[in-house]
Amino acid sequence: MGGKHRPGNPRDRALGAELRSIREQAGKSLEQVAREIQWNMSTLSRLERGLRHISSEAVMGLSMVYQLPAERRDELVTRAKEPVALGWWDRPPAGVPGDLGALASYENEAVGMIDWSPALIPGLLQTSDYARAVIRDSGASEQDVEPRLRARLQRQTLLDRRNVDYTALIGIGALNNQLCGEDQFTAQLRRLRQLANRDGITIQLVEAPTALTFGSWYLRFFENAGPVIVIEHLGSSTFLFDEEARPYLDARARLDEIALSVRATNDKIEELIERYIVGS
Repeated sequence: MGGKHRPGNPRDRALGAELRSIREQAGKSLEQVAREIQWNMSTLSRLERGLRHISSEAVMGLSMVYQLPAERRDELVTRAKEPVALGWWDRPPAGVPGDLGALASYENEAVGMIDWSPALIPGLLQTSDYARAVIRDSGASEQDVEPRLRARLQRQTLLDRRNVDYTALIGIGALNNQLCGEDQFTAQLRRLRQLANRDGITIQLVEAPTALTFGSWYLRFFENAGPVIVIEHLGSSTFLFDEEARPYLDARARLDEIALSVRATNDKIEELIERYIVGS
């Protein structure tokens, strides 16, 4: 198989999904195609799932197996040759985990994002002071705090895109988890209120008891590929793709059922802001 064995990126996922669709329409199994092109079946599977880079040579070989018309073959080969838009995430600065670079890369390509955060304000909505407190309290070394903060603020710029479609489902516990000073936390609540009025951004609180508070997750949707879930751990992240993401689609539906309305959420945030102001 031609090309370097590089990890896949969001564009590879879109192209891989299309190649999988072409194979299925041709009535061929993974095993049949792998045998015809003399690849390992696991290689073809990873390519179709976008878990490895798809070279133009690979696309050419598969196009021949599927007997695609020349025009269709050339279109796919051209897409495989197109350079991927580079961003800061391709070479994360010192102190920024590689997983964070991968996360930002997927965010850049996503057409829809849903963040479930039962205990913290989601990273894309954090003020600098609150984010710094979260990063420090999560165990980052003091020298890594500022680089990670800059990376987080850089990620937040995607909320300025006109076509952003971002939903934050936030557990009520997050609004009681004051990791910084009262003035700083009040500023964080005001930031939530401000962002809730932006087009393309939806913020809803979840007050109702639910077993889903056991962990946070981040769901992204793409135009030409299946969904991706990111689950953050201490010091690392897990990425789940396609069918692996299905349980989280079900969880999202459950949270939609029990979440406060946008208006009730804004009223609750306003109530908390007033409480902090009066108490100060």
